Amino acid sequence: MKKNLIFFYPSYERGGVTKILLNLLKNHNDKNILIHVISSENFLKDINKNENIIFHKTKKKFKIPFLPNRFNSSLNSMLTLNKLLYDMNDPTLVHSMQSNIAAIIICILKKKKIVIRNSENPIYSAINSENKLTTSIVTFLKLIFYNFCDGAITNSLGSAKSLRFFFLNKKKVKQIYNPYILKINKKKFKKEKYFLNIGRLRKQKDHVTLLKAFKIFLIENDKYKLIILGHGNLEGKLKILAKKLRISKNVIFKGWVEDTLPYIKRSKFFVLSSVYEGLGNVLLDAINYDTPCISTDCPSGPKEILLNGNGGYLVKTKSFIELAAKMEYCEKNYQKSILKNSIAKQKLNRFLIANNTKKYFNYLKSFY
Repeated sequence: MKKNLIFFYPSYERGGVTKILLNLLKNHNDKNILIHVISSENFLKDINKNENIIFHKTKKKFKIPFLPNRFNSSLNSMLTLNKLLYDMNDPTLVHSMQSNIAAIIICILKKKKIVIRNSENPIYSAINSENKLTTSIVTFLKLIFYNFCDGAITNSLGSAKSLRFFFLNKKKVKQIYNPYILKINKKKFKKEKYFLNIGRLRKQKDHVTLLKAFKIFLIENDKYKLIILGHGNLEGKLKILAKKLRISKNVIFKGWVEDTLPYIKRSKFFVLSSVYEGLGNVLLDAINYDTPCISTDCPSGPKEILLNGNGGYLVKTKSFIELAAKMEYCEKNYQKSILKNSIAKQKLNRFLIANNTKKYFNYLKSFY
């Protein structure tokens, strides 16, 4: 009898979590496990046809007007999961990649095992939330319901430390780095005078600090461009800020870009200005394509990826003066920056898809 593994991912979102889930699905080869995916219809086009993957589309049976779309998706996906578990025999395991509380509630009712995944630093994401009321409620519910799950996966040592705060049994938290890098790049690419940033235009990514730092950097380096890839609710305000700082001609907002690698290959430097991260997948791509990195020393992943500063540069969060100074230092000491990047690149095998997919599924299979 085949074992059932249900991936619960209610809201399709362009970004890191979707890529990690796709990497897991594409590289899974255990024919004794039948995989089910619960998600929105948009996710279906990304799943390769595979006889061991069954897709269950979340049906929009109802919508509560005052709730955000992600909450409504979770509620509708709960119904889909409930029906699927009703028709399914053991052995069955649910793995929630998103909306963990919703999935845990159904698994409690159906007496099924569940392993959740937490991709961000839960404490710092709560502290820096854009909606304090909603976040306070969700955080309270996490403190209660996370203890009912059978296990939890997170993607960095820092995030694991933060996530254990929510558990009475700390041993339930398992740290596994993202299965993200397909192979280590060996080609060399011509670099141009670009600082590159990739991330949603939201409070978490702190583009305000980045723009202010770049303003100072341009005083002696006016040939450089800052390229920002991403979309979000702060796009308009950031463009206005760039105009006020009189740096609009040197700042390029490209919006959301599906394939970011051409920009990474051409950019001379990569800069991450976030106030918190779970891991920071964009740093992995930058390192792999020999683009030296400057990152805020934010919880949790960037410090681990950049080897505590030995594989890149770390600066204080929300300090545009320190960030500008480090940008200037990197430009004047490019060869030293390349050397640091090469040190970080030697440790990229920690994030290889093949290695971590195996770790991921071995951990999940331990719950059958």
